[in-house]
Amino acid sequence: MTRAAPQAPSMPLLFAMMFASQLATTIFLPGLPGIASDLQTTLSAAQMLLPAYLGSFAIAQLVAGALSDAFGRRHVIIGGLGLFSLASLAAALAPDIEMLLAARAIQASGACATMVVARAIIRDTAQGAAAARAMSALAIAMAVGPSAAPLIGGQLVTWFDWRATFYFTALISTITTFAVLHYLEETLPTDQRRAARLGEQVVTYLRLFGNPVFVGYSLTVAFASGAMQAFLVASPIILIVQMGMPPAIYGFCVMLMPIIYMIGSFLAGRLTLWIPIDRIVLIGAFASAGGGLLQLGFGLGLGDITPAHVLVAFAISNLGTGLVLACCYSQALNTVSPSYAGAASALSGFIHMGWAFAITFTVASVAHESTLPFGIAQMTTTGLSLTAALILVFVFKRRTHTGA
Repeated sequence: MTRAAPQAPSMPLLFAMMFASQLATTIFLPGLPGIASDLQTTLSAAQMLLPAYLGSFAIAQLVAGALSDAFGRRHVIIGGLGLFSLASLAAALAPDIEMLLAARAIQASGACATMVVARAIIRDTAQGAAAARAMSALAIAMAVGPSAAPLIGGQLVTWFDWRATFYFTALISTITTFAVLHYLEETLPTDQRRAARLGEQVVTYLRLFGNPVFVGYSLTVAFASGAMQAFLVASPIILIVQMGMPPAIYGFCVMLMPIIYMIGSFLAGRLTLWIPIDRIVLIGAFASAGGGLLQLGFGLGLGDITPAHVLVAFAISNLGTGLVLACCYSQALNTVSPSYAGAASALSGFIHMGWAFAITFTVASVAHESTLPFGIAQMTTTGLSLTAALILVFVFKRRTHTGA
């Protein structure tokens, strides 16, 4: 007797899960100067709150993916959201920068479960172009959190203080936990689960690393998304400190950037009906690199630099990233069987967040006396994305199709 395919959960529920974890990534940014002052630390140390989150997010995904393949998707999401809520509360109560950094790392280790398992759920319930369209909707959800977060954070900091941003995150994650408890059904049948043995998991990750198509898609999206992470670290210093932009206006401008990314993700979902997915990936990678080249040109002094110059050049890259992300994630997961979807989602996310950690740590460590360091970072990461996409499509995919 043939078993019916797992029933996909509603996209609003997956949307809420992704929103909660992405909201926590950037909601505190408008409060960076206040954090540094209140906790008697440097602005550079306060900037490390983003790399701390991304680094922990990257590593914890490997554990969350393995656990979701062994125990099912639902249990891992519920546990992750519970940890996320408690760590958010701890961050709000942190007495010093060291405790705040630790709370941020724990917060990310819980939040990562939502992203890893949401992608695995799509792999459980959809394939091919349908998976790409579902992933594009998920990519839009991934953009709503970072787009809304600085605006919400700016208002919370204006009316209260930086601690209110973490109280708000704790509230949202708690509400999401109750929604998952009531509405999320399991999508991985028990007979498709794999024992969570360390040795077997290491072998699984090594096999995935040996799949050049999987790694190619994962690197393409990781490098493309690196521009956003670099922007999030550098933009408060460039726009607020250097160019004198008020925090509330900064929050509004930063909100516009992920909206551009959302437009790219929406277009990717529609374009899959008429254009091959790999062609969409190449178009997005070229657009992303074009924005990076423009940003580098501005940084080198091609005219007087205003906030508009910085934002427009980044918006071009962000549009390309939106095209790249949904297509690459769905294609990467389509290279593995459903029973390995959690591990594949985790490893792809690890590559993504690992690069995000590397680039945010680097950008945060550099003095931003001009826009040039950010321009170099944006050009480097988008150029790497284009290189990875070209090698993927014209070397590895061509070998696969020819049987070489």
